[in-house]
Amino acid sequence: MAYVVLVEDDALVRKLLEKRLIAAGWHVSGLRDGRGLLAQLEAHPADLILIDLGLPHIDGLALVEQLRAAGIDTPVMILTAYDLPHLQATVHSTGANELVRKPYDPDELLRRMQRLLAA
Repeated sequence: MAYVVLVEDDALVRKLLEKRLIAAGWHVSGLRDGRGLLAQLEAHPADLILIDLGLPHIDGLALVEQLRAAGIDTPVMILTAYDLPHLQATVHSTGANELVRKPYDPDELLRRMQRLLAA
């Protein structure tokens, strides 16, 4: 199965999602913030990246912009509890591929991840 990097600052959410993805057959690396993401991807390129919008040190949108500026075109899904006007358009303008609002159905998240990889 594919390799996914999950960037989520909430340790409980990160661990639960890691467990769910591993149980579904994914290979997963979890990071608590985006500071080491570029180095992680250089060492182990991912098939998909999941990024929480509200991260410490650098928010998820700025992190996506950094990835795209570095030439990394790996599909990115933004995960967020925020429900802001025009968020969908803002997310796509940064270069992210998809926005998933929390709380999400884990099975639906897996389906959306698989669709994104198949595209």
